[in-house]
Amino acid sequence: MKKITTVALLATVLSGCGSDSSSTAPVKPPTKPVNPPTKPVNPPATPVKPKADYVFSPDKLDEVKRERQDIQDHAMALTYNGVRYDKIKFSEEVTDSEKLIRLTDNSGLKNVDLYLPGAVDNKNCIIYAESKILDKFNCDANIRSISNDTTLIATTTIDKNLSVSLEYNNDMSEYVTAIGNTILSEAKNGNKVTITTSFAFSYFYRDANPGVEMPSTLGASTYFQLSDIVNSNLGSKMTLKFNNFVGGSGDDGINMYTGLMINSNKMTTIVTSTGSVFSGGTDLFAAGNPRILQRSDTNKAIELNKQVGVHSWAEDGKTAKEFPYTNESHRKQATYFNKVMGDKGVDFYIFTLDSAPAIGAHWMTRADSDKYDFITRIE
Repeated sequence: MKKITTVALLATVLSGCGSDSSSTAPVKPPTKPVNPPTKPVNPPATPVKPKADYVFSPDKLDEVKRERQDIQDHAMALTYNGVRYDKIKFSEEVTDSEKLIRLTDNSGLKNVDLYLPGAVDNKNCIIYAESKILDKFNCDANIRSISNDTTLIATTTIDKNLSVSLEYNNDMSEYVTAIGNTILSEAKNGNKVTITTSFAFSYFYRDANPGVEMPSTLGASTYFQLSDIVNSNLGSKMTLKFNNFVGGSGDDGINMYTGLMINSNKMTTIVTSTGSVFSGGTDLFAAGNPRILQRSDTNKAIELNKQVGVHSWAEDGKTAKEFPYTNESHRKQATYFNKVMGDKGVDFYIFTLDSAPAIGAHWMTRADSDKYDFITRIE
């Protein structure tokens, strides 16, 4: 999806800017029936749709939050120019081995971004702020001290000859890019609060892919940001505006809780004329009421504007529909859409499974929306 393969391109960009599913083996019938029934026993009918019977409990939410918070707080620490940045704020997967990480210090007031290549990529790590490279350091495989639990890089920087150290947890680092990179900004006007999305790493891509909008992703960072905003504005009328291309979720386990928070706080969700939602972004849009689409081009059919997109999911090499509807992943999704959309929620979920494969996209039409009462107002 968002792929940039060379660190040279990174430098150019910055310098230019200044189910769980279970199966049971079939039981082999005996060679001779014992007391055979007078009528054949039919196998249980396959469910035609998943049941909306999953329980989203406070205890489950607390467990999810603890796991994700642990990754944000303890997965990685960078010490540079006398400051220790030890909490991950946002993250981005550039390629399968290359990552962008925004780290903040203990006060939450100082941030730096770190480009981290794979150990065998023979590229430098780069410390930067928006629009300029601050420094670089060698982080090749031969300079990494690896133990069972952690990897440590301790060296001096290339440009400024400053001491630098980077330490990360080997296991947790695998999940870092699921944290997400969608910024939520709030603006207050009396008793009204408007929350607007943006992409934390937009400047990284804007020169590399001129005219191409890269999607931001959702994850634990989205949940915790929204939770802070909600807790600071209890009793206010809140509107969530998707103002950029908000794509999929790196972590459906917490993204559904983000949607339930939107729904329980009776937020209005709006896809603005400059925004679009897809996959996990559409899941969050679905949680609002009303759900408003502001068309990017009022002369086009909504599907041609590509602003509300859906698709199926896949796991462990299997498509969603290869899992029985009794599978927990199906039941979670069915319960989620039933909670945020009501009676048509489960049918809408099944529609997403049939709309496009996991690697594809279907942009919703007005007829799609009308069938499931999805977009409540089109402007």
